[in-house]
Amino acid sequence: MFTRSILAASAAVQVLMLATAAHAQSNMEIEEVVVTAQRREETAQSTPLAITALSADQLEKQGVRTVTDLTTVVPGVQIGSVGGSVEIAVRGIGSTNNTEVGDPAVAFNVDGVYMARPRSAAGLFFDLDRTEVLRGPQGTLYGRNATAGSLNVITKKPTSEYEANAQLELGNYSLIRASGAVNLPFSDKVAVRAAFQTAKRDGYTSNAPSNDYNDEDAVALRLHVLLKPTENFSLLLSGDYFRNDYVGSASAPLGQYAAGGDPYTFPISRDGASNQQNYGLSAQANLDLSFGVLTYLGAIRNDLVHTLAGSGRNYRVGAPRPPSSCDPVLGLGCNTIYFDSDEQQESHELRLGNAEGRFKWVGGLYYFKETNNVYANIFPLVAFIQPNTYSDSKAVFAQGTYSFTDQLRATAGLRYTRDHKGRTGGTYVALNSNGGCQMPGGMERPFFGAPPPGCLLYGNVADFTWESTDYKLGMEFDLTPTSLLFVSTSTGYKAGGYGDGLPPLNNKYEPERLTAYEVGAKNRFMENRAQLNLSAFYYDYQDFQVTGTGVVAGQPSAVTVNAAKATLYGAELEGTLLITENDRIDGSAAYLHAEYKDFALLGGDSFSPGFADYSGLTLAKSPEWTFNLGYQHSWSFTNDGRLTVRVQTHYESSKNLDYHNFDVTEQDAYTKTDLIVTYDAPGGVWSLMAYGRNLEDEAVLVQGSPDAQNVNRVAGSGAYAPPRLYGVQLSARF
Repeated sequence: MFTRSILAASAAVQVLMLATAAHAQSNMEIEEVVVTAQRREETAQSTPLAITALSADQLEKQGVRTVTDLTTVVPGVQIGSVGGSVEIAVRGIGSTNNTEVGDPAVAFNVDGVYMARPRSAAGLFFDLDRTEVLRGPQGTLYGRNATAGSLNVITKKPTSEYEANAQLELGNYSLIRASGAVNLPFSDKVAVRAAFQTAKRDGYTSNAPSNDYNDEDAVALRLHVLLKPTENFSLLLSGDYFRNDYVGSASAPLGQYAAGGDPYTFPISRDGASNQQNYGLSAQANLDLSFGVLTYLGAIRNDLVHTLAGSGRNYRVGAPRPPSSCDPVLGLGCNTIYFDSDEQQESHELRLGNAEGRFKWVGGLYYFKETNNVYANIFPLVAFIQPNTYSDSKAVFAQGTYSFTDQLRATAGLRYTRDHKGRTGGTYVALNSNGGCQMPGGMERPFFGAPPPGCLLYGNVADFTWESTDYKLGMEFDLTPTSLLFVSTSTGYKAGGYGDGLPPLNNKYEPERLTAYEVGAKNRFMENRAQLNLSAFYYDYQDFQVTGTGVVAGQPSAVTVNAAKATLYGAELEGTLLITENDRIDGSAAYLHAEYKDFALLGGDSFSPGFADYSGLTLAKSPEWTFNLGYQHSWSFTNDGRLTVRVQTHYESSKNLDYHNFDVTEQDAYTKTDLIVTYDAPGGVWSLMAYGRNLEDEAVLVQGSPDAQNVNRVAGSGAYAPPRLYGVQLSARF
């Protein structure tokens, strides 16, 4: 049924486009973006995947400044910044377990290196060559398996041409952002590219005692050194550094705990302070052999976080403050959160591939290791101290595409993965702000019996191993030289995990497994002046990992469980039309049905003790409809200058942000509109851009949790995307 629909739609649109071809200009065509989604260079239009690729110019013209901005230009994608972490969901599949034991459902890769904790994702969006958003499981080609998809960020590499550029941006909330890059070709064997970005901005969440949360004070550096000692060998050495010294992120009160009015102004018990550092080194070596290319990609990375944060109100506005509840105005009953994390990762990938001839193939080995030392103290009540959290992943993979004819091709891929995870640590009570032990005076609940030695409430110990074999099968057919049809089935897998406590009662959850079916069409018409891509999918999900706020030792904590079965299906459409040399329309539409078919918790949860059944509810972050639409018009002047005005809008139907589907965590349907005006000077030596984002000043909830601690279904906490932003940017090229 999906196949017939795609074929019919493709044929109908082709007839429509051909009918209007006579009215089109002959010197225009849509930019081709070359991608490496299948581990070989090919255009996005010739890649039989649901992929949205945006070049550096497209990112600039569409106002994509951070990873979260991709939500407004890529169909089926939800990206939000929550507590310093970036949460990415594709087609309703994501992960909200941002702790040291959670894995993202969408792999975040920078220049091919998997980022286990993409907390620095916001600081990586500068001096980019392109971004690639792959929708659907990526089990047979990428480092760590990703059930939902992959977001690939590709930075600009050294070239043989001298180049330099600089940008200065000023905006509201006292924003000052500066960036620049220089490319230095020292010889035909050595080239260097260096880039930087700094950003300083006041917080947009106010009413702490003196400083505002959700601010920015960051610096990012990147250096690439490309060595080509021979014709058939190259070595790329890369290093990057990101640091953000800021107040931090604050959770907004929801429902009964919110006072109403401005959702960006609410009481917080104390000032915050946060320091985040993320840095790493990588090396990629390519050796051209007579039968293929041998590639090694290795990287080491370190992610350091130190946070001090206050609390918001956790009782109904207008009611007397209950005992132990937080009153930010008086500073009574409020917890102070201390969080420290030292995460280290290393990865190694060795692959051999051939992109020539009738049979194109790639195979390889992958190894990943992560260690983490975590200290989280919700002072003065409970602390989680995990000095030894570890995981490693080993995989072998292969995928090949065979061309039966010039038009018909088949693809098959296979991957075996072995994951190992564990930790040693404990949950503690009555620690002081320095982590020392106090006697439990003033605790909410008295100890039953003598206090455990050293304030240890219980140990947190785990050691688990999982294995999986995944596959991909696909067919593709060139209906015309510019129309591609494809169909595929594939599986995805994400390792399981564990919660607090000792085996066998430490809330172990199983790996999630996905079987996906997809059919699509990619079309270019009117001599490459019109483009229309369609895809439809069906997902059969087993043991989907659901993370929500539970209660551990009387305090809110992330708890992950398995939903036995979930079903998702939908369709996406992306299109671009160059109406004239000066007029362009682009847009996308996505439909999504995402439902838990079997989701029963035999032990229940905070809201349904003993037994809970959430079957039939909608997956979090799964709006039924999303639409993106953009129009831009340009005026050319006699001096070769050019003025471009672009307006783009993003619409989403309502969605829930928590698996309980309570009203308090629902985001209503909304529209966000951006306006971008750019003047390009003659020869492109400089440009001046003015922008306004979220002109409606819509407060969009991107994360929400009901209050499990107080079992309150009509109140909770969450995080909002930024309010209206506006500014100007001056760019120069040398």
